[in-house]
Amino acid sequence: MKDNLGKHVRSGPPATEKFDMNRPYIKQKNYARPFIWAIGNIQKWIHLGTIKKVNMEGIKPPYILLCNHNAFFDFYIMSAAIAPHRGIFPAAVDDYIGRERELRKLGTIPKRKYTADISILRNCRQVLKEGMIFGIYAEARYSLCGVTEVIPSAIAQLCKYSKVPVVTFTCQGHHLYDPFWGNNHKRWVKHINSTMTCIYKPEELKTASLEEIDDKVHKYLYNDDFRWQSENKIKVKYKKRAEGLHKVLYQCPHCLTEYKMNSKDDTVYCEHCGKQWKLNIYGELEAQEGETEFKFPTDWYKWEREQVKKEVLAGDYKLECNCYVNDLPNSKGYVRLGNGTLVHDMTGFHVKGKRDYDGEDFQMDIDAAGQYAVHVEYDYRFGGYKDCIDLNTLDDTWYIFPTDCEFSLTKISLATEEIFNEIWRKRNEEKAATAK
Repeated sequence: MKDNLGKHVRSGPPATEKFDMNRPYIKQKNYARPFIWAIGNIQKWIHLGTIKKVNMEGIKPPYILLCNHNAFFDFYIMSAAIAPHRGIFPAAVDDYIGRERELRKLGTIPKRKYTADISILRNCRQVLKEGMIFGIYAEARYSLCGVTEVIPSAIAQLCKYSKVPVVTFTCQGHHLYDPFWGNNHKRWVKHINSTMTCIYKPEELKTASLEEIDDKVHKYLYNDDFRWQSENKIKVKYKKRAEGLHKVLYQCPHCLTEYKMNSKDDTVYCEHCGKQWKLNIYGELEAQEGETEFKFPTDWYKWEREQVKKEVLAGDYKLECNCYVNDLPNSKGYVRLGNGTLVHDMTGFHVKGKRDYDGEDFQMDIDAAGQYAVHVEYDYRFGGYKDCIDLNTLDDTWYIFPTDCEFSLTKISLATEEIFNEIWRKRNEEKAATAK
């Protein structure tokens, strides 16, 4: 239903029917597989794509497939790469809005982001037992800036005890084609590249430590799309190629002002000091006057992380603002929960307010020590094209829309990760000191 709350959002009491997270997965039907492979290969052909396979001789299902994640386009190329085999993949619950039946038939299982859902492990074991591929998009979200995001250590544990080959699938160019910040406007990109590598065979996993597996997974999934574009002279001639990039590049490196960046056509600029940077056809930034602080948007993004880290280490990070909340009980769409307040600080996320339909209180608290990352959405189409934060428990998914304040989803995302890192760094130091 579409109304003034946004597409697929309605007012009224929440639905009692919830996502069935325990429903058995559905294998892709044999008659559907050729169509899926054909669509993937057609997309690869249109973009003059290549799929390089390394150390894959003799590797057949069952195996674990770990993929990097830049855009929905990833699924097409992945399907072409694993053909003629089929796989089962976890998918975020919001992907199922209005199409749960179809997605389940394609071999997906619902997952609430960044929750410790034991059903995923159970499904993984069953999929591998049945001789299929269990695929994981290890970052659990699209990359914000075309560089590999946080990969949890639990991935290494899953690989270690799976007793099947571990294969990585790394795509380059997909962020350029459909950037997360790009206002749903795709760019024409040719010569996309993908590499499928068997990084561990079962006998190698027996002797590999968790740290070694974790390091190797990070190494083989690492990607920097803008740097790859520059090094390979991949042209993106779309005239508005920088529009939306200020969503990621929220802090000016010249005057250090936050939340005053903007973008138009091929240029990002600071509304506070007036400095401008043009994004050229090779994905390189060029200051229109003075020093070019960062050659690539990904380097600017990494600098912002360091800026946030300084706040976290000093214990100064905090966001407090008004908000409104949409609940996602099932694939039929969102329910407007009500207005409230959002606090994000060194202890985690804290949301509270009153429900629109009966005036009763609602509250969600997410402990920072258990939240290694957070999912955000720029200009979310199911929320009236506004920025929002996706918070999850095992039972609920809330979309939080901050209001009446200056903020950046990118900063919130980076702060979540750095707060988690600092908490566990301190705990590990204390543990090591106690052991002595």
